[in-house]
Amino acid sequence: MKESTALIKLTKSEIEWTIIALVYSQKAAEHFTQWDDAKMYERIRKDFVKIKENIRQGEKEIETRNQAKEENRNGPQACESCVDW
Repeated sequence: MKESTALIKLTKSEIEWTIIALVYSQKAAEHFTQWDDAKMYERIRKDFVKIKENIRQGEKEIETRNQAKEENRNGPQACESCVDW
């Protein structure tokens, strides 16, 4: 049977807090030799780290595009009818 999925909206801060909580949970499970639980927490933590990295990359791409638009808007070719004195 195929496992169901869910779409959950989280802020970047909430993702970071979840990663921290998963690290604590993983370390506690390791301390109490609950190796299956520790591996589960590690897998989930790695998924959240990937999500966080994807968000950072997306933010970086948006910032780069915005800077390029700003440079084009303020550049010398922005207005063909303008005369530079």
